[in-house]
Amino acid sequence: MITIANPEKYRAGLYERLSNENIEVASGEVVVSKDDELESGSISTQKIFNEDFCKQRNIYIYDHYTDDGVSGATFNRPDFNRMIQDIENKKINMVIVKDLSRFGRLSSQISYYLEEYFIEKGVRFIAVTDDIDTGNSETSEEMMNFKAFFNEWFLRDTSKKIRNGKKTRAKEGKVMTTYPTYRLQKRPTRP
Repeated sequence: MITIANPEKYRAGLYERLSNENIEVASGEVVVSKDDELESGSISTQKIFNEDFCKQRNIYIYDHYTDDGVSGATFNRPDFNRMIQDIENKKINMVIVKDLSRFGRLSSQISYYLEEYFIEKGVRFIAVTDDIDTGNSETSEEMMNFKAFFNEWFLRDTSKKIRNGKKTRAKEGKVMTTYPTYRLQKRPTRP
């Protein structure tokens, strides 16, 4: 369980993220999946969860940072960048996420933020359901790295499964495009 000794010294940024059907993998390829949404629930659920965590511990909530429909394979996200700017401007000194996968899915970037950037900026990071708290010496760095690696593996595994599914549909002669090509029209139903 995560405990906060001096909650009055923190101004928390609550970060929520949810991928849309498009998942961009590290190579830049975009694949289609709904697994990410099914795993994480909704943005509103994440917000309520994060707010409840703060209320129970008397942590001041500065703002929500929400990237709805943005892949965890990139850290170039509009509200993530706004959160980083607020860290730079010393508006927040704590980042709270529901779990590590909502923060991101690339282990190298997660390691950079948790082990370098946040420490340099004096920011405490908490992933509630993963029981990760950089302000607690008992939080295992190895466990953080393992979870970050697993989240990245999940992203790559999903990408591989989707590519294989597309290949199978193409071999069966099924339509692979969403929109008809120039001057053609989609038939409303197939006979």
